Amino acid sequence: MSQAIEAIRKHHRKILETFQGHLQTLRRRPESESLGALLHFLKTELLPHAVGEERALYPAVEGLLKAWGQATATMIVDHEFIRRSIQALEALAERLRTTSDVAALWGEVETQLLQLSAVLRLHLEKEERVYLPLVERHLSESVQRSILDRMHEVGPADVEAAGSVLDVRYMPPPERHPRIFETFDRLAPGASFILVNDHDPKPLYYEFLHERTGQFAWEYLESGPQVWRVRITKVAPQG
Repeated sequence: MSQAIEAIRKHHRKILETFQGHLQTLRRRPESESLGALLHFLKTELLPHAVGEERALYPAVEGLLKAWGQATATMIVDHEFIRRSIQALEALAERLRTTSDVAALWGEVETQLLQLSAVLRLHLEKEERVYLPLVERHLSESVQRSILDRMHEVGPADVEAAGSVLDVRYMPPPERHPRIFETFDRLAPGASFILVNDHDPKPLYYEFLHERTGQFAWEYLESGPQVWRVRITKVAPQG
């Protein structure tokens, strides 16, 4: 096995072991501090790993997979699920700091973590059984090393740019619109984010028309019946 492929496999094992360690700690001590430590790991280790794969590993694999009649789209869907899970956990962590109904919320936290654990295990197994053998078999050692180096170049700004999805389905309704406008206001002109909701956000559209007249573009990417996805773009000023 090449050194680059072994390094990626080793990192996969480290991610799973660390995640399981945090999960066990949460089960023993369901406290905000434990959840905060887990979120720190997810945002500083797991998300950079995911973005690094999308930037370096998957493009290299794409050509190989096309020759074998497959594609990388399903793997990116996994990453989208992981990002949404982390956002849901962040929202739950915030609610834990402001509510007295702690027991019920910790049940939601555990559910989210169990779902994330299952997807993460399957995602890494698919990479190791399908992608990495192709890379090792058909690409030179120098190309493999280049892929690994590019994966390690991912920083916080790269994660933020790649993760421009705001899933508000797990947020309390009163918090949704303020969070959406806050996200929009932080955008640079021409930038966008994808809003994920559990109903048609048409009232939000009219609110944007009133509050941010001429400043946004609205594009439906998915319209129900269970999930709505809208790309909201900050329009660059004219002149």
